[in-house]
Amino acid sequence: MPNVVQGMSKCTQLQVELSIVLSLQSLTNHYIEFERLGRYSGEIESLLKLAMPVSETLDSFDKEIDSLFDKQRDHERKQEEIKEEKKVIKKNDKTLKEPIKNKKIKKTKAHQMAKEQRDIPVSEFFEQNRHILGFDNPTHSLITAVKEGVDNSLDACEQAGILPDLIIKIGSQGKDELSLSIEDNGPGIIEENVPNVFGRLLYGSRFGSGKQSRGQQGIGISAAIMYGQLTTGRSAVISTRISKEHLATKITMKLDTRNNRGNVERKEDFIWKDEMQEANEDGIYPEKEHGTKVSFSIKGRYREARPSVLEYIKSTAIVNPHAKIIFINPDKKVFTFERAISNLPKLPTEGVKPHPHGVELGQLMRMAQHSSEYQMAKFLRKDFSSMGTKSINDVLRKSRIASIVRPQDLTRIEAKSLIESFKNTSIRTPTSGILVPIGPKLIKMGLKQVLEEYRPDFYTLPISRTPSVFSGTPFLVEVGMVYGGNLPKDQPVQMLRFANRVPLLYQAGGCAITKAIQSINWRLYGLEQKGGKGTPSGPAIILIHVASTNIPFTSEAKEAIADIPEIKKDIVLALRNNAKPLARHLKKQKKRAKVSEKFDLVQKVLPAIAEKTSSVVGKPVPNLDKVVAAIMDVVWIEESIDYSREGIDIEVKITNYRLRSANFKLRAEVPGHHIKNAEPRPGKRSGTQIIWSVGLPTTESTTYKLHIPEGTRSNFEGLELWVEGIDSTNIIGAEPWTGVNDPGINEALEAQKQGLN
Repeated sequence: MPNVVQGMSKCTQLQVELSIVLSLQSLTNHYIEFERLGRYSGEIESLLKLAMPVSETLDSFDKEIDSLFDKQRDHERKQEEIKEEKKVIKKNDKTLKEPIKNKKIKKTKAHQMAKEQRDIPVSEFFEQNRHILGFDNPTHSLITAVKEGVDNSLDACEQAGILPDLIIKIGSQGKDELSLSIEDNGPGIIEENVPNVFGRLLYGSRFGSGKQSRGQQGIGISAAIMYGQLTTGRSAVISTRISKEHLATKITMKLDTRNNRGNVERKEDFIWKDEMQEANEDGIYPEKEHGTKVSFSIKGRYREARPSVLEYIKSTAIVNPHAKIIFINPDKKVFTFERAISNLPKLPTEGVKPHPHGVELGQLMRMAQHSSEYQMAKFLRKDFSSMGTKSINDVLRKSRIASIVRPQDLTRIEAKSLIESFKNTSIRTPTSGILVPIGPKLIKMGLKQVLEEYRPDFYTLPISRTPSVFSGTPFLVEVGMVYGGNLPKDQPVQMLRFANRVPLLYQAGGCAITKAIQSINWRLYGLEQKGGKGTPSGPAIILIHVASTNIPFTSEAKEAIADIPEIKKDIVLALRNNAKPLARHLKKQKKRAKVSEKFDLVQKVLPAIAEKTSSVVGKPVPNLDKVVAAIMDVVWIEESIDYSREGIDIEVKITNYRLRSANFKLRAEVPGHHIKNAEPRPGKRSGTQIIWSVGLPTTESTTYKLHIPEGTRSNFEGLELWVEGIDSTNIIGAEPWTGVNDPGINEALEAQKQGLN
């Protein structure tokens, strides 16, 4: 036995020596290309000299191995002989049996702990730690359940190319127990797949797909059903139909958390009525052709104070204007959010590969080890995004790695060199087709559709930034702002946070979006902010949307985005650009208010003084128009808007409070509408604008009228007025004409182009 062990040790030594030789040979092959160029010849010679002593050992290696195998066979033969002897002893001498049997190994604490250790099914883990998924209190649990169901429905409809129609119902089943159903008109789910989709955690098609989607982890809806089952003990009911050629099926099931699977209790076919369609004269709805409905009970609490289910649905409708959503609360009150557009958002292209900027060292080494390519240049081209010929050549040159080097042979030092080369090389950003922004136009439409009750008087043109990268993952940021109207003036601004079109209602304090907003000095943009830090105050709403193939959430609850420096930086830049038009609007508002205050004071004080003076001297009260004009020295432009069934009627009144006549051109435009009727008849039309030539003597007024037949309160985006040919410092109510519609529109349009094209 000692000889065998000694022999095996020697074999191990030889194997080590052999690995050294092979490594040296690999290094020699690594530099062979450079030898052809006349480089590294000295290094190659040194390496070969170093390998010579070890190579001599290889001559006797075969003999040593044969000898070791002979000894190993002798050892195995002796072991067999010992086994036979033990059998004989066991048969003939029973006295030897008891000592062998009763010989006990001393148990330690480690042995005891080992018995207690076991695999924990993922569903059992989340069952005991449901707060991680957002099921931490009755109110939050209900919102989380609705959110997971709605996310699934919207994703399914969009992937199937179907405009989403959703019905969300919440009913009361007793104290703190609610019924919840979420129905869609999506493609449906095949019967045999229902237990997996709704009964298994970490089951889905989106995890690691590299595509932008709402759901990423395959946890959500199954976790909601699990929580409902845990808190109420009731089964879930899944209704599904995949086409009108197939029957609708209703499946009753429960989750087996120990085995992470769904157990079907009952199946039945049924006739499914489509309540999203109009009923006939007899009140009968047509059959639903396809869709899915999930119904289950849950321990929860419904309220309409923020945060709430209603707030979540409103926010969802803002960033998904292509969806029609009907919500019925426990009091049977119906909230309908109509579809604002009839076009589906573009689906993202195929899953994106990691971008070189931001890729981690360990990630790079793992990718290289498992690459199907055998040359470094081909590896960089195939396994990374945005890598062209120039970028590849620059990276390899800076890292001093030959293009023919095998990625599988990449050392840690070489990998670090590649990482540094990525950072110091200009590599194009990911193509926008990878990510699907909402887009400036749809963001504004969604805000106007849902926030109509607040009557905001100003909407910024939203911004979609170009895609950026963090840790090799692409993302983009979109921002929009709303100001004024009936929004509360003495409260913090309302933040609407979104990730891949999904509202984020909780954990705002730990979210990168909140931290980005709080890092800006909003006093520079006209909003109140104590100390120039923290959340600003005022009648405003700030919308921020982050889209990515892999949103870095802080937890499985998907309520907050991690404070990634790259993401936070892009949010800050987008906010600052979008806040500039708001600052100009507020400055104009402030100027108008100041002049109005001055005008009101003059209108009240001067007539009183004139009347008192006239009574004293016994003369009639003089005309004060010129005196007022001398004090004010402005041209006052004021519009009034009237909404009716016939459309929108707009009046623009111009008064010349100057001691000289006012001669200028007035340009008017209603964005999104063609002005058909205008009085008096405009002198010229330019695109969607109408142009009047204005000539007003001192102290006189004139009125211009516009009618928009197809205009409604929801689609009206405001009246744009510009003046041309007059000093704008003396104009209140219009901007100077600079050749573009809005002084800040170029920035916004460029951002829109970059985000959408």
